[in-house]
Amino acid sequence: MKRYLLIVTIISAVFTKAQEIKKEIEVKQATVFLQGAKVFGSTNISLQKGKNTVRIVNLPNNLDENTYKINLEKNTTLLSITPQSNFLKDDEFSDSEKKLDNEKKKLQRQVNLLNIQIKNLTGEQNIINDNLKVSPNDKSTPQDQLIKLTEFYRKRMLEIDNQVFVLNEQKSVLDESITKLNKQSTEEQTHKNTNRKELLLEILADNDTSLNLGVSYIVSDAGWIPSYDLRAESVKKPLEMIYKGQIYQKTGQDWKNVKLFVSTYRPSYNQNRPVLSPLYIAEYTAHNPMLEVADYQIKKASAMVNAYQMRQDIAAKPSQVPIASVSDSQMNVIYELNYTQTILSQEKEQYVILDKKQIDATYKYHTVPKVNNQVFLMAFVKNWQNLNLINGEANIYFEDNYIGKTNITSNYVKDEFPISLGVDERITVKRIKLEDKTSQKPMSSNKWENESYQISIRNNTKESIDLEVLDQLPISENSKISVKAVEIGDGSFDEKTGSILWNKKISSGGSEKISFSYEIKYPKEMQVQYYNR
Repeated sequence: MKRYLLIVTIISAVFTKAQEIKKEIEVKQATVFLQGAKVFGSTNISLQKGKNTVRIVNLPNNLDENTYKINLEKNTTLLSITPQSNFLKDDEFSDSEKKLDNEKKKLQRQVNLLNIQIKNLTGEQNIINDNLKVSPNDKSTPQDQLIKLTEFYRKRMLEIDNQVFVLNEQKSVLDESITKLNKQSTEEQTHKNTNRKELLLEILADNDTSLNLGVSYIVSDAGWIPSYDLRAESVKKPLEMIYKGQIYQKTGQDWKNVKLFVSTYRPSYNQNRPVLSPLYIAEYTAHNPMLEVADYQIKKASAMVNAYQMRQDIAAKPSQVPIASVSDSQMNVIYELNYTQTILSQEKEQYVILDKKQIDATYKYHTVPKVNNQVFLMAFVKNWQNLNLINGEANIYFEDNYIGKTNITSNYVKDEFPISLGVDERITVKRIKLEDKTSQKPMSSNKWENESYQISIRNNTKESIDLEVLDQLPISENSKISVKAVEIGDGSFDEKTGSILWNKKISSGGSEKISFSYEIKYPKEMQVQYYNR
């Protein structure tokens, strides 16, 4: 009877162990946030009727265990989820590591064969040297035999030296290749994550069935960086904006031919909203226990207010556009790429095109001759808030020429967004200071200074241009010093900033002169100075 029970127990244990199914998911879809990514993968499994144990292996280590989501088909019930860690052995290599190791072994074998040849040739040289030693007092060796030995020595030793030289050159090339492979292997080992996540699932099946098991989760070591290309063919055509995403992922899990979404959302691990607590004032003492108690109570109340947070997946409702389908929700914009992507872990960043737009822009030249005499072509973009821009670097091209870089800042507050398209050397500007005039009226305690400037402009282009010219008057922060504009022509003066803006239309080959002056009054015993801050 005992033997029978033992057999039953063993069979039961074997049967129970056989129920555990070990699977690795294949990534099918990824939504990349500005920081982090939501990954979805699936695998096919066969379940027996009753309770089944499924172990999902080789999941990324840096994933948030609170974000697991399991998708099951009908007639199955998920009983439990147990996250686990599997510390891989040092001798468990990835496919890329195995490939590097095999390549190193192949090259090292060639080096070893070369070393054998070099060793044999060097040994031959030593034997020849040992057997051709002739004593100066030895009169028994005939002269003609010495000549033959000398010729043999010279010829054979030269052959050996040449062979050894060529073999050492080949060995040097192989050694360099092995060094590069060692560096690459060291880099992979540095990024290698030997602690991999696993999921232990208990699934109840109503019947024997085969199904597709889906798993989604959020990882932290992935994301994207926005960037732009701004292209203008001429001042008579719209500005073209190409919106790019620089995708990176170092999860240790390759994304091959996945459906890719790019989101402007930035998940935060701290979802607690800020709470403004009452601010109290009391007489300072070296030790006030009442203040300590009040501070503790305030912190406790704030923690209770922030204790519960809601999380919600935002469903995308894409609308078809040439590059990607765009979904603009309450909290973010999602770009659904219309083609699959392969983004390997630990590889360099990969650029994807998210959007391409023709933007109406007003082109205008701009110069600040007080700072320098260069004239910049500017594109002013209206309604730029509707472009879904976020902070990023932009490459600027004009007439198929690379101009340089600028920064797109989404928190710009003015109606028109200015973009510099570079310097036009064909337009010349010169600013000169005219003779200063200082005067002091009789019986007056004040001194007057009059400063005058002249700005000369010439348009050497083949078309007429619209030009903004910006200069300034000093601003007084001392009630004893007054500044008064004497002459600014048709310029627009801003009293708050002291700036003067002239808008000029200059014909092809035409020229223009702008004159302006201002007067400063201050006590005669005072010395004045100019400064910026």
